[in-house]
Amino acid sequence: MLYLFSVLMIACGCVFLLISVRPVHHIYKTDSNLGWLVLRSLVVFFIFGYFGVFYYFVQKTTINTADVIVSAIMMGGGFFVFLVTRLSLKSMVKLNQLAAQERSNLLHDPLTGLANRAYLMQTMQAHIASEEHFGLLIIDLNQFKQINDALGHYFGDVLLCQVGLKISQALPNTCTLYRSGGDEFAILSAASVSENPSQIDSRLVSKIDDIAQLIHSTMDKNFEIENYEFSVSASIGGTDFPELGHSADILFGQANLALYESKKNTSPFTHYSSALETSAADNLNIATRLKQAIALEEFELWYQPIIDLSDGSVNGAEALIRWPQSDGSYIAPDKFIKIAEQSLLITKITQWVMSIVKDDIQLFNQSNLSLCVHLNLSVKDLQSPHLVDSINSIFSQWDWTNHALMLEVTESAMMTDVTRVKTTMAQIANTGLAFSIDDFGTGYSSLALLRDLPVNQIKIDRSFVSNILKSEDDLAIVKSTIYLAKNLGCNIVAEGVEDAQTGQLLKSLGCDHAQGYYYSKPLKIESFIEFAKSHRTVTQ
Repeated sequence: MLYLFSVLMIACGCVFLLISVRPVHHIYKTDSNLGWLVLRSLVVFFIFGYFGVFYYFVQKTTINTADVIVSAIMMGGGFFVFLVTRLSLKSMVKLNQLAAQERSNLLHDPLTGLANRAYLMQTMQAHIASEEHFGLLIIDLNQFKQINDALGHYFGDVLLCQVGLKISQALPNTCTLYRSGGDEFAILSAASVSENPSQIDSRLVSKIDDIAQLIHSTMDKNFEIENYEFSVSASIGGTDFPELGHSADILFGQANLALYESKKNTSPFTHYSSALETSAADNLNIATRLKQAIALEEFELWYQPIIDLSDGSVNGAEALIRWPQSDGSYIAPDKFIKIAEQSLLITKITQWVMSIVKDDIQLFNQSNLSLCVHLNLSVKDLQSPHLVDSINSIFSQWDWTNHALMLEVTESAMMTDVTRVKTTMAQIANTGLAFSIDDFGTGYSSLALLRDLPVNQIKIDRSFVSNILKSEDDLAIVKSTIYLAKNLGCNIVAEGVEDAQTGQLLKSLGCDHAQGYYYSKPLKIESFIEFAKSHRTVTQ
C-alpha cells in the first residue's frame, strides 16, 4: 500500500510540473525577463528529474518511511511550482487588464465615454504617418456656460452626455466623435477607401461641409433634462489633411482658428484658410503692441457731436478712441478693442479715456461749452471690481453743475451678469454720473430690467434709424422706442443719421437728439470745439 501511495505521489508531482510548463512559458513570452527563462528551464529540468525518480521507485521492491517522505516532498514541490506559475500568470493577466483599462481611461473622457483629445491626436498622427486623407472638425457649444451657471454642473454634465450621444448617432461610419475638452467636441472624418485618389481632396472638403450641416440639423431639436428644455447651438471650425496641414498639432490649431472665426462672426461653420492665419498673426501683433501703447499713451480721443433736434445745437459728444500709427493710418477701434477685452487690458484703456475726458471737459469749459460727454463701457469694465473705485478716483471732487458725463452701456453687456451690473450701475449713479443704453433694440434686455436700472437715456441703434424713410417696420420700431423712452423718463438719441430727411422725421416723432455723419464725423478736440461753437444757435 505504501509503495503504491509513494509512486502515486511522485506521479502527481510529475503531472503538476508538466502542467506548469505552459503558464511559465506564457509568462516568459509576455515578459521576456531572465528570471522567467531560468524558472522555465528549472521546471523542465525538474520534470526530467522527477521522471528519473519515478522510474527508480517503480524498480524498487520495498519502500521505507524515508521513501514515503521523499515522495510526499516531491509531490508538494511539484504542486508548489504549479501554484506559483498559475498565480503568477493570473496576476500578470489581471495587471495587463488593469494597465489596458488605465490606458483606455487616459484616452477616453470619463463623463461621456468618448475618446478624448489625446486619443484624437494619436489617431491623427497615425493617419498622417500612413498618408490617409481625413478631415477634422471642432465643435463648441455656444450657450453651455449659461446653462451651467444657471442650473449647476449636474445639468451641464447631463447635457454634454446627451449632445455627445446625439451627435454620435447621427454621424456616418467614416466619422468618429471625440470630446476634446470642456464644452468642445471634435470629429475625425476619414476618406472612404473607395474614393478616387485624384478627387479625394475636393470630396473630403465637401464631406466636411456636409458633416457641419448635419451637426447643426441634429442640434435643432431641444434637449430635455428633468422637464427642462434647452436650446443649444454650436460653432464649428474645420480643416483637412493633407491639403491644409501636415502635423496633428498644426491641423488642430487650424481647426481651432476656424472655430474662433465662426464664433466671432456668429457663423455656423468656417473652413480654415491661410487668410485666417494672417488675421491671427495680425491680432497677435496688435495684442503684443497694445500693452506698450497703453503705457506710452499712444491713443487719441475724438468726439462725435450729438445734436439737439429742437434747435440744431450741439448737446453733447461721444468720446471715441483712436490708435494712430507711425505711417499715418489708424487701427480700427472695433479691432483693437476686442483684443483688449480678450487680454483684459480694456479696463486700463477705459481709465485712460476717463482721465482724458476729465481734462477735455476743462477745455470745453474754457470755451464756454456746456456739454454732456458720452463715454463707452465694455462688458469687462462692468465686470471689473475696480470700476467704481476708478471713477471715484478720477472724478473725485468734480463739480457736475455745468457738465455731465454719460456712461454708455450696451444691452448685451448688461445681460452678462445682471446682478453684478445692477449693483455696479447703482453705485456709479450715486456719484452723479448718468447711464445711456447704447445700441438699443439689438440686445436682449427686458422692460423690467430697464425699469430697475438707473438709465437716463436710450440710444436707438443705427440699424433701425438708417432705413426709416423706406421701411415701415424700422419706422414702427423707432416710434415704439421713442414712446417707451418717454414713458420711462429717458431722453432719446438716434444713431446713424445720414441725411436731412431722416433728421426731420426723427424730430417730428419726438426724438430728442441725433448723431450721425449728416451732422459730423468724429472730430479731434480742436475741430470739435470749433464745430460746437458754430452750432450754438443754429436751427435745423
